[in-house]
Amino acid sequence: MLPAFFALLSAALFAGNALAVRVALAGTTATTLTGVSILTNLAALWSLALLERQVPTALQPAALIFVGAGVLAPALARIALYTAIDLVGVARSTVVANTTPIFTAVGAALFLGERVTTALALGTVAVVLGVALTSPAGPEVRPARDTRFGLLLALSTAVLAAVSIIFRKIGLAVIPHAAVAGALTLTGASIGLVPLVLLRGRRESIRAGRRVIAPMLLAGLLSSGGFLAYFLALNLGAASRVTPLSNTTPLFAILLLRYAFRTVEPVARRTLAGAVLAVAGVILVVRG
Repeated sequence: MLPAFFALLSAALFAGNALAVRVALAGTTATTLTGVSILTNLAALWSLALLERQVPTALQPAALIFVGAGVLAPALARIALYTAIDLVGVARSTVVANTTPIFTAVGAALFLGERVTTALALGTVAVVLGVALTSPAGPEVRPARDTRFGLLLALSTAVLAAVSIIFRKIGLAVIPHAAVAGALTLTGASIGLVPLVLLRGRRESIRAGRRVIAPMLLAGLLSSGGFLAYFLALNLGAASRVTPLSNTTPLFAILLLRYAFRTVEPVARRTLAGAVLAVAGVILVVRG
């Protein structure tokens, strides 16, 4: 139960991060927010690793596994997703990209020797479908472009994330320290995201009003906590079980919007239906 708790805690913290980002974007740019978030994540996790005296473990050759995992996801995966969104829109890209738990389950069975039960398989599919329902519905007006290429990019996002998770699990067998694992993975992600941030920086100015400094820092701290909780879950539990639970971030975001922050954004009935299906999937995953 402890791995499930940390996985769901990770999803909840990332949901809080999403809401903080939503508020902060009213007075800053995505480029500024991305930069602040990355720096906050690195500072928080490396500081925690230093306090726990785990930094020397980062000098092991196995540390490169986490760095490589970070380059794959979130770095390359995020670039692929952004491109897919530009080609085929938010709705279809998000739905396809959210198939990560399925690829993770297959990879964990093949390379980690994890057993995938019927309940776990059904729960994983339920979570994926439930989160898909929470994605924006309706047609999106986009220029006529290569739709197949956009969907393939969205699918590659899921595959890259799944491979990254497998690498992280392998790395944790050698360096079983959540703070160091998270810090190394984010270091790799930072290396991979530098070109993207620089490219977007040419289009967006670096600015931040006084009112959004607090939500910006809060977003960074929440995502740092999310990464730490996720690695704790992955260190204690099977990747095939942790991934669908940690991917329920949209579910927690919906619950927060529905019951705590109603003025931020409305929640449609379809979205609530997706949340119910995702909850059913979570129960199956935990019991499976």
